[in-house]
Amino acid sequence: MSNITVKNILFIGAGSNDFGLEAEHDAAIYQVMPELKGHGINVFLIDENPYALSLESLAAEAIWQPLTVENIKHVIKNNHIDTVLPLFGGTRAVRLWATTVQQWEHGDGPVPRTLGLSIDMLLRVNNLPNLTRYMADAGLPVLTSHVVKAQDDANELLRELQIPLMIRSLHPKTTNTRQMVERLDEFEEAIDYAKKQSMTQEIIISKAINGLKEVSMEILRDFRGNKMKIGASEDMDPIGIHTADSLSVAPTLTIQDQVLEKMRTYAFQVADLLGLQGIMHVQFAFDDSTGAIYIIKVSPYVDQMASRMALVTGYPVMLVAINLAMGIALEDIVLPHDFGEKTAMMEPMMDHVAVKLPIFPFGELEESDVSVNRQLNSIQKSVGSTIGFGRTFIEALEKAIRSAHFNNATFSPTNMAHISDDALIQQLIHPEDNRVLLLIEAIKRGYEIDELAELTNIDEFYFYQLGHLLQLELKVENDADSIESLRLGKQFGLSDGLIALFWNTNFTNIRSLSKEHQIEATYKALEPSAGEFPENARQYYSTFEEENESVQVSDNTVMVIGSGAFRLGDAASGGYATTIVLSELRRLQYHTIIMNNNANDATLMQNLADKQYLEPLEISDVMKVVELENPVAIIVPGNRRKLITALRELDQNVLILPKEKHMPSGPVDDRTEFALNIFSDGQQIYPVNMTQHVAGELRIISQIIELPKQLAQTHLENPGVYQVIWYENGHDWVDHVEISDISYDTWLRPMPFGQVAFISKVMQVQWVRITVRALLGRLTEQDQKLLENVNKLTLQTDVSLVAADVNYDLHLQPIEPIDGTRFELGVNIQYYDQK
Repeated sequence: MSNITVKNILFIGAGSNDFGLEAEHDAAIYQVMPELKGHGINVFLIDENPYALSLESLAAEAIWQPLTVENIKHVIKNNHIDTVLPLFGGTRAVRLWATTVQQWEHGDGPVPRTLGLSIDMLLRVNNLPNLTRYMADAGLPVLTSHVVKAQDDANELLRELQIPLMIRSLHPKTTNTRQMVERLDEFEEAIDYAKKQSMTQEIIISKAINGLKEVSMEILRDFRGNKMKIGASEDMDPIGIHTADSLSVAPTLTIQDQVLEKMRTYAFQVADLLGLQGIMHVQFAFDDSTGAIYIIKVSPYVDQMASRMALVTGYPVMLVAINLAMGIALEDIVLPHDFGEKTAMMEPMMDHVAVKLPIFPFGELEESDVSVNRQLNSIQKSVGSTIGFGRTFIEALEKAIRSAHFNNATFSPTNMAHISDDALIQQLIHPEDNRVLLLIEAIKRGYEIDELAELTNIDEFYFYQLGHLLQLELKVENDADSIESLRLGKQFGLSDGLIALFWNTNFTNIRSLSKEHQIEATYKALEPSAGEFPENARQYYSTFEEENESVQVSDNTVMVIGSGAFRLGDAASGGYATTIVLSELRRLQYHTIIMNNNANDATLMQNLADKQYLEPLEISDVMKVVELENPVAIIVPGNRRKLITALRELDQNVLILPKEKHMPSGPVDDRTEFALNIFSDGQQIYPVNMTQHVAGELRIISQIIELPKQLAQTHLENPGVYQVIWYENGHDWVDHVEISDISYDTWLRPMPFGQVAFISKVMQVQWVRITVRALLGRLTEQDQKLLENVNKLTLQTDVSLVAADVNYDLHLQPIEPIDGTRFELGVNIQYYDQK
């Protein structure tokens, strides 16, 4: 039983998506709110993210408001909140709640209880130098840091400390970043950047530790002081390259057990020091030459490491964490029947390898003629990631690369041959987004492993692994039509498409040859006990072994293809849409399967679908699952045109969730984009509303719409929300547009998922759910009445979709401005006074 009495609890959301902030917090909150509601607790949530799935949950009263201290206080007072839980909203929610507590006044009433950490510890965590001193006083290995405000003070400190230095902002406005200063001429610029990020104009300077290994560890602690390690991962790239931009591997492959045990002990000591009740991510730096260990970051809240460890171990991290925050001891936690009786108090084991591969936005930006700095450093440039699973590092790596939607041809021994030796050496020292391909090319050109390790500070183990991969690919390529080589290639994760490329054939021939010789994928369950105890597994990955652990779910299953990695123009909004698809299918009593490979996507919440396949989304991988599960339909996002075509050629029942292949072009600064938004049920078109979009902001126009005759006679066979787009010069806001103003240069497109999420919340109409019902021929009489009268609904028109404070200049250094409402990385809402 819980040792805490709670009546009204408030979750603080994470706000807009950003670099390093995808959908992990929204997914975590969405998972745990029903757990609290089921115990009779009144649950409230405040968030400003239009893509937030949790704002549409029936388990909470949602407050869709900007995340400010004033709004937090208002919600607490109006709803008699006695308890606040910021830890599931991550670093932003923790920072906002700490600021709220510091600004609490006598007239605000009693400060609500904070779950997970005491107020004192929450404030300490929010002040990095304070926390560092606290850990140092307890004998923990940390790096000494100095706080300065003036440039003169920074210059004085520069005389005492030697370059390289690490510079961060104190009390950052949004996400914080570590900047490494390796030359004197970089110092002042780094100081200036950090000051701009800080709400107090203060910066933190400490000695840099470039070149050391970075290791992450996730742990749990209950109120009694019982502690557990959930898992650990290591970055292939050394400190100096942001951890989000590095290839990461779980479990650790190059860290000795005694070193890991020492890190585990340190992490447990930090948890005790903070009095943690819940989950914590601790990042370490490790010096392989001296054995020195440093604690470089402590995150006692949900973050991307928490969601990744939940996925790669199968452990119900979020469900356990909410129980711990509520004051329930590890041994007393009761989990759903899907998990073993004692799962909560059992440290997970991994009998597989998971490789996380970062996704960079450079391709999408180049398509839009936006040039950026591609060089990787301590400031994050990736906007998403994929995960590959396998029995070996090579198998997991190959699948991670396929999951990233690289063209298979780019990952082959013949690629990158055009790069000169000078350019190759420069990129080894100053890496870019093609890191893995470059390392393989260097091995191919005969560079010695010890030389490469010295140039890159990457452990020699990884170069030996990449060398094995290169030899494997050469063997398969040079041994065409060999069944032995085919078997070997499949065991190490080579796709049908890549082998077909090597053998100058197509993937269907490789698929047929594999079947003919019984070279078939088998599926292994991801279970916290690695199969030691009986559990109702839901998560599977493929490999090539004898025993298959996955059986068909049912003969009434719908399979959903996820959006994969977050990208510019296809970020959290894609996860929002496909997650609601799964939810609606369950409501319609279909069994569901999701294929996806993004640890931070809400579609991979552990109890959302009957089964999850954590696989690449290429045709050969999809068809292996289709042949096992035999779904009655496959729902695919409309931008996956190549996959849709291939599935239909193989006689599959494909239902398309309408989506553009590329992001909409969007308005430029001196013009307005207007959209007449419509819904097609596959037979008839219904007017929905109108929107006006200028660079950086989108609003709904309140007016009753009659469809133009030409549009009313248009037939859109695929159900969904669409837009008729036209542009006008100037960007004055309007409250009425004559449909006759639509000019000859209009065109029709599916509404971007981000705008679908926005208008769904504004209109309180679940457009994705209606689309699913229309796709399956399950529209109700109530749906029909809604569609016939939807353009007459009273709209909330005092709220607009605005570009969030995503610091593209810091992360990407673009030459041209980047419009967040167009690229959908981070958007917020803004309330305004109507004239």
